[in-house]
Amino acid sequence: MVRRQPQQQYDDTRVFLLAMCITMLVLSWLMASKLASIVVVVSAFHIKASVSVNSNHYHTDHHQLLIVGDDSDTKIEELVTKKLHRIATGYRTHADKLRRTAEMEYELATKVEQCFMMTSGGGSGSNENNSQSKNNLLLLSTKLLEKQRLMEECLAVNDHVVHQLLSTTSHRHNELLGYPPKTVTSSDQKEESNSNKQRGLFHEINFVPSATSSESSNSTVGEYDDLGQLMGNGGLMHDDDTNKENEGYDTALQVIHHTARDWTYGAMTCRDETIGWIVRAIIEYSSSGVHNHDVSNDLLRVLVPGAGLGRLAYDISTCRDLIEKNGVIPIVEANDSSVTMIFAARNVLKILQRNQQQQGEQGEQVTTLFPFLSDPQINEIDGTKRFEMETFPDEAAIESYKSYYDMTEGSDPNLSFTIGDFVSTYSQQSRMSQYDVVATSFFIDTATNIYEYIFIMKHVLDGNNGIWVNCGPVQWHPCALLRPTVEQLRDMLEVAGFELLSWSIADEVVAYRHPDDVGGNGMEARYTKSEAYRPLRFVARPLSSNNASGDEKVEGEDLPLRIQYTEYLNEVASGKVKDT
Repeated sequence: MVRRQPQQQYDDTRVFLLAMCITMLVLSWLMASKLASIVVVVSAFHIKASVSVNSNHYHTDHHQLLIVGDDSDTKIEELVTKKLHRIATGYRTHADKLRRTAEMEYELATKVEQCFMMTSGGGSGSNENNSQSKNNLLLLSTKLLEKQRLMEECLAVNDHVVHQLLSTTSHRHNELLGYPPKTVTSSDQKEESNSNKQRGLFHEINFVPSATSSESSNSTVGEYDDLGQLMGNGGLMHDDDTNKENEGYDTALQVIHHTARDWTYGAMTCRDETIGWIVRAIIEYSSSGVHNHDVSNDLLRVLVPGAGLGRLAYDISTCRDLIEKNGVIPIVEANDSSVTMIFAARNVLKILQRNQQQQGEQGEQVTTLFPFLSDPQINEIDGTKRFEMETFPDEAAIESYKSYYDMTEGSDPNLSFTIGDFVSTYSQQSRMSQYDVVATSFFIDTATNIYEYIFIMKHVLDGNNGIWVNCGPVQWHPCALLRPTVEQLRDMLEVAGFELLSWSIADEVVAYRHPDDVGGNGMEARYTKSEAYRPLRFVARPLSSNNASGDEKVEGEDLPLRIQYTEYLNEVASGKVKDT
């Protein structure tokens, strides 16, 4: 046997130890790689802006359309900040209107009651006085007076909530626009410092060609002006910005409404039937083999159009089962045309983030809200239910943030926001095959032309792996030019090249906002008439691009041109332009 020299033994030992270290590092990396990848993909809650510019200006001087000079980004941020302030201040205008109505009702009821019920003369005594006191409690004027008192308290709370949700991260902007001062914490300073290192309100501002046809480039319709896509059309197609912010989607009342639906405990059962169903479908699809996900790529790229206050996007991004059971990391992009909704959503997420950062120090931070205060005074059963309180964010949201933080060893959810018109932003060739999942909740019926939505979904999904999960009604919005039935919609999807993996309509109605809007199951109904739906639920995937014909492959590449022509046809159909 050959005896090894001491130096040789030392070298062998060193090589062995080095190999062991490398092996341990590799094993550690393999075990942690799925979670570690979260840290480097995207910072938490970035907001991007997609500004549509008419295509005949896009390649030349699109910045000049916004402001003369090189300050277009600054100008956009200034416009957005002022818009958020206008909407928040608009709630006070709404509150004044409620007060005037309440005062009028009380004054009228009091005078009419004096006219019809005032007694003249008569005897006196304790029994009569007691009877009179009892009758006074039954008078409408007495109840209206108590309603005024409660309403004042609740309006003050809601006003604070609206300003909180629509504030920017910049204390300088907030002070400039007259927001109430707040105590600046170390986490606030860190947040603003990080924001300043980026670019103020937005992490990124992109200019994209508008989907509108160049023939209508001189149109002043809000959805197609230079800033129309960024500022949002507010759900109103033919009105000015003031009306959009007072009556449409971009209003303080809608912020309250969506916050209650997305983030309060009381709406949990409604969310479970809609958002919960979508999340469960994504879990099932990504673990069933239908997705055929490449195990070497553990990221699940998800797009949530029409994200509103962001709960669906948040629940997908923090889903424990997707991470632990299915072994994929959700990377979620939430899109909405409304800058109002996106900033409100981001501020709710900031509350969740602060809860995690300060856990154990101050207890859980939740905010009080009175979501039913401004409901119309019709079909109301019990007037006291108008003043019921909710808090947000709910416990489930707080716990899912903590769970995600623990699972990922201190990372925030991979959730970013893109403000911009869905059609203009996602019909671009750069968006082709960029997502594994598109999740839509109460979105598809917002389409002006549903064919555009269908083919954009097909365009953005990975042709081999992508899947579209939908839950919601087909209550076509006023802007809709095509309004197919559920069965017609099914045929349209199949003709467009989707395979339907699941298709159903819910057996039971689902309340849109809160379960007692409908009542039943032991809950007292709030109204004699309610807003509820039996949502359409489906899971669809585009037919594999490997089996696609040459024409179908070209279709994806020239989609922007096809969309632009379709927009021209839409404008002809709606009478905005004449067909040439």
